[in-house]
Amino acid sequence: MAPTVPQEVESSGSRSTRRSYSARRPRGMPASAAAPSSPEEAAAGDSIGAQLVTPEPASASTAGGKALPASTAGGEELTAPASPAGGEEVEPMLEPEDTAAGAMLEPEDTAAAGAFLPNSSPLRMPYLLEQDSNGQLCEEQSPDPDPVLMEPYWKAEKEYFDKIAQITKLPTLDSDTATSPNIIQESEADTILKASEFVLGLSSYIDGELLRNCSGILMEWSKGAGTILTTSQLICSRSPNVDEWLGGESGDEYALNAEVRVQLLHKDDFGKGELMYLDKQYDFAVFRVLMDEPKKLPRFSNERFAQDVFLLGRYELNLQIGNGKVLSKGAGKFQHHHYMYTDGHISPFGAGGAVINFEGDVTGMITSSIHFIPSSIIRKCLEIWRTYSHVPRIHLGMKLFGIKCLNLVSKEKISRKYNVDAGLIVKEVSAESNAEKLGVRMGDIILSVNGEVIATAVELENKLLDISKALLEKGIVPGSGVDVTLALGVFNTTKCARGRILLRAKLSNDEEIIEEGCSVVSLKNLQLFVYG
Repeated sequence: MAPTVPQEVESSGSRSTRRSYSARRPRGMPASAAAPSSPEEAAAGDSIGAQLVTPEPASASTAGGKALPASTAGGEELTAPASPAGGEEVEPMLEPEDTAAGAMLEPEDTAAAGAFLPNSSPLRMPYLLEQDSNGQLCEEQSPDPDPVLMEPYWKAEKEYFDKIAQITKLPTLDSDTATSPNIIQESEADTILKASEFVLGLSSYIDGELLRNCSGILMEWSKGAGTILTTSQLICSRSPNVDEWLGGESGDEYALNAEVRVQLLHKDDFGKGELMYLDKQYDFAVFRVLMDEPKKLPRFSNERFAQDVFLLGRYELNLQIGNGKVLSKGAGKFQHHHYMYTDGHISPFGAGGAVINFEGDVTGMITSSIHFIPSSIIRKCLEIWRTYSHVPRIHLGMKLFGIKCLNLVSKEKISRKYNVDAGLIVKEVSAESNAEKLGVRMGDIILSVNGEVIATAVELENKLLDISKALLEKGIVPGSGVDVTLALGVFNTTKCARGRILLRAKLSNDEEIIEEGCSVVSLKNLQLFVYG
């Protein structure tokens, strides 16, 4: 991202500058953070020059140099290491023997061997703000800052890019991850025509103005009403970012009261869609519409890589068709974990439509022209929703990518260097998350979850849904105050060491947000934010 263009400003006899190297300021870090609170503090900076300030984690107390996370379900506290500071290593927390999905882990079950070795420190990117001699932030920027004042910033910037260069040498972060699948295209007219009976066209309106045209899958019919599954984008009124992990104020906005019209297939008429459920994390919505009994309802089948598929959608009454192959490809850095990809293409109106195999079974729901939600995720989400009226998810605080989805060159490199053939590569760790406090860093590998090896991010989402369902069956719901503790096998790619951690995770109905971190370098007339 390009820095902002500096503008000239006078600052107590010297010039300084503010440069932004990040698209957004981290949540919870005000513009005035780390600014001197008095002229005396600002004057004190004259004598000591620049100093690096590292904020303490807000969600953990400390004792004896170790972070203490919140209590587990049993009410007992688990001791976990704080993020190492100044390059010093602390003793990592041990993990108990592998347990079944959803089981609560007790501290006394911890093992004495196999401890995970955390890295030295999280990655942080420099972000520079200018202050005047009174410690106040300047409204304008200086075009030619004082080189002496800028030296701490330049040093921090060099250290940041040196660390980036070092990390990107890890095989797990190798950029050469392309796949080259074989493309098979066949005409299966009868299969497509039968499946078209449960693919509908939908449109949304705000104050009579068209918002979006999408497609939908008629899932069920009973007593004169049909249940339709579609993409949440049908009623998305604002989507400011490509990064789905931003969420919150930076995330998508939805028009819950939008008018939704469902094109009835065998009538030149529309039915009124009634919103029954919206899931922002998994990107789907469920509508109910009054309609005649359909000729056919879908049958679901599990997805698989390299499978030949058709993409079916509708624009009003017109069937939209695409065909291609499911790619051995994982979600990108900006997409949630539950997507799979295809080399087939369909018009934008196909979003919410069906991915079917050559037998006519639904293997997923289209979310864009290139990716879809696999049927394994859809079926579990709908089952949980029908039973409990909501679909909670466990937040891990990490963006992950399956080794299985890499190309053979990258797989061989990781296997040769680390003797690891399966697992999830950590692409990003949320700042101040429990995963970061336990020492998990970008480029590490999650080997297992509760003793089960996870090969892809879709498998991880299915595992988390199974655990969430088990918790709901026990009466544990979001906001109940009961922590979810997962046993993770982790491989530290920097130190080439295997270990285990107990990760205290959050069960929530909200979207998971992955935060960039921030630390501060205080200068005489400048303020430096460091993003990670």
